[in-house]
Amino acid sequence: MNAVVARWDGFLAQVRERFVQLLGEANEGCPQLLEQAGGDPGPMSQAWHAIEQRLRDLGTKIGDTWSQAVEAAFEQAGAPPHAVHEQRAKGDGLREWMSVEVERARIRLHADAGRALFGRAISEMGQAFACSRCGVPLQVPFTLRAVNVPCTHCRTLNGFEPGMRVRMVEGFVHPLCEERAWDAWLALRGAEAARTAARPVTLGHLQVLERAQLAYWHAYLSARVGLLPDTRASFDEDLRGRMRAFYDAMDRERPWIEAGRRRALG
Repeated sequence: MNAVVARWDGFLAQVRERFVQLLGEANEGCPQLLEQAGGDPGPMSQAWHAIEQRLRDLGTKIGDTWSQAVEAAFEQAGAPPHAVHEQRAKGDGLREWMSVEVERARIRLHADAGRALFGRAISEMGQAFACSRCGVPLQVPFTLRAVNVPCTHCRTLNGFEPGMRVRMVEGFVHPLCEERAWDAWLALRGAEAARTAARPVTLGHLQVLERAQLAYWHAYLSARVGLLPDTRASFDEDLRGRMRAFYDAMDRERPWIEAGRRRALG
């Protein structure tokens, strides 16, 4: 059995090494493509999608290798069931880590691209943004909508219109919101995993998942308000809309039904 463990560990180490290598290539190459394309995100996005597929294929390879060869090798070596479970968990753990890191990289690369494009657009406006009353230069906030910028010197509110160049960054609002809601997403992922692993699924599992869903979408939509202030008025409606699919799914869960389908979001 020790020989099989060694081969399995070696295989997982190779997969992890290749994964880290590919991720490094994405982290280095994608920003360069954005710069070389003069701010056009198309080439960068195409390159990322290709690398992302290769990264996800590595995770698939772990599962395929286990089911097609490794599990049988452990059984033939006389490994007891608990030992087989432990070895399978190694692969599952690596796949989970890889899946999270792919999401982290996707969000970071595209959020960074949005910030880079915003900076480029501001620098290409042709002149510094200054107070209309006292002329003091003002720092433009990261926003994709018209906003009032207060002067720190004379307190005058100055209307800032970002213009079409800046508004092009709006395509990156989603990853920017995902970035700010990252911790809530991790908590949601954990709640989903706990619910999936539960035997049986209880009302408690579903309620934890509900709270995690609400926390994630609240964080996401709050970040969106910061970028798109005009979405503040529709915040509650948008939150209900984001939660609709979750509640539709919960309405088919027996523990949820037996508890009267009570929702934290009234």
